[in-house]
Amino acid sequence: MIVLPNGPRHGTVVPPPSKSHLHRLLIAAFLAGDRSCLAPSPDDSDDVLATRRCLAALPSPSPTPELDAGESGSTYRFLRPLAAALGKSPRWILRGRLAARPDIPYPALAPGLHELPGDVSSQFATGLLFALPLLPAPSEIRFASPLQSRGYVDLTLSVLAASGIVVRETPSGFLVPAPQTYRLPPSLLPERDWSGAAFWLAMNAIGSRIDVQGLAPDSAQPDRRIVPLLAQTGGEKDMSQCPDIFPPLAVAAAAVPAVTRFTGVRRLRLKESNRLASIADLLSRLGVLTEETDDTFTVRGTSAPFPGGVEIQSYGDHRIAMSAAVAATHADAPLALDNPACAAKSYPGFFPTFSALPLL
Repeated sequence: MIVLPNGPRHGTVVPPPSKSHLHRLLIAAFLAGDRSCLAPSPDDSDDVLATRRCLAALPSPSPTPELDAGESGSTYRFLRPLAAALGKSPRWILRGRLAARPDIPYPALAPGLHELPGDVSSQFATGLLFALPLLPAPSEIRFASPLQSRGYVDLTLSVLAASGIVVRETPSGFLVPAPQTYRLPPSLLPERDWSGAAFWLAMNAIGSRIDVQGLAPDSAQPDRRIVPLLAQTGGEKDMSQCPDIFPPLAVAAAAVPAVTRFTGVRRLRLKESNRLASIADLLSRLGVLTEETDDTFTVRGTSAPFPGGVEIQSYGDHRIAMSAAVAATHADAPLALDNPACAAKSYPGFFPTFSALPLL
């Protein structure tokens, strides 16, 4: 447990590398034959470490290598069809809530038609887009429901194109010619992470003055939508294409005297925690009223400072823990946080950086 001193911050921060981009670059480099990319970096998040170690284990002579995905849904969903395309049947180690989250089994992977739900996770599409070019004949991905988080698929397509892989879009999905050969992407430098930056930007929206550097304004990362969404006071905000920035947006919405209705939030119940319940609990401890339906979450904000002196439960969810820091910048007394270590899943340096920022 740590104590989060209250009050707005100022200073300069550089967000970490985008784990979404880095997962994809690592897989592409691996498939192009580059094994040097598998060595861990000191800045790696837990999820990126999971992808590196699973890729390192895949070339094992065993047809059933042990792959420890940790709590990383990206690692698991990206590599599961890829392992099948490589003729492997891994023994997966899944931690936290990962084993209970939606899944598509791949005992084998054959060319042909692959139908996917588009409204559960775009990660299923990314996994197939990496794997299908390795097969001996072409395939088609067809979405049975509208594709959400489309920006993450665009990020995948950009990495595939840089790796020499051709994918053709159709009205209902994608056509993937095969067999194709991966070539090494021209650069393994990932963009800076808009998802991690969202917490600093949310702090700025409610009174802090933090200079967030290094972000690509033209990035395909869906979470760059944090900027226009924070600029909108109250009203309706659609989370269907960018669900990961809901927690800091909800805290920022609670700190302005307006009613904000978030839509497209159903999938948030399937994350590292049930994020609708987790955020409702966080805001309730701060005296903020919320309402939830199947696919909406309403925050009744107030300009009054949040009452401090309470303990925030992270539920082991990195984005809830970092949202507690956003809340502390608008509180009238310090907040306690039960598990700051869980932020390492996506942003290992977040709380040391937060602690080093001076108060305004």
